[in-house]
Amino acid sequence: MKLTKRNLLIINLIITLLVWGHILWDYFHGGIPTHYILQDGNLPGIPNWVGGIVLPFFTWLLLYRIQKRVNVPDAKDTISLVGYRFLAALAIAVLISIFFSTGIDVIDFIMLAILGLSFVFPLYKSEYLLGWVLGSAFTFGAIIPISFGSVLALLFYLLFQLRRSIMGFVRPKLK
Repeated sequence: MKLTKRNLLIINLIITLLVWGHILWDYFHGGIPTHYILQDGNLPGIPNWVGGIVLPFFTWLLLYRIQKRVNVPDAKDTISLVGYRFLAALAIAVLISIFFSTGIDVIDFIMLAILGLSFVFPLYKSEYLLGWVLGSAFTFGAIIPISFGSVLALLFYLLFQLRRSIMGFVRPKLK
């Protein structure tokens, strides 16, 4: 199965409608929330409507990257594998959002576990980042998950490459 431009457009349209539907709901039910950096009201705030503008472009970029990777003839990543990765990241992000909203203090342990998993799995790939952003956007708006997730993706890439470098150095020594 291929990820066509039509599918990209449909997925992006659905995400755009969902994010703007959420913004409209907030507007008519008490106002659009503003998320403050580091949860400090003295720092600059980012209203959710900014995410309504940025998230569709970010989604399109990530979907385009996924499309370029899975639509080549000898692709290692299939569309179903990409889907499973997306759903895993989405589930973790929703779980973290729930824990954050309810005040359950286990997010540090989850993030530490994810950091450890980044040595084994390529958590820097676009589908993981898209799942993270979409799973977190309801609770944190879109801008904070995009920023934090992008920094995490870079860190995960560096850790994954570090593991590969170490294994490339150690393997010949073991033979």
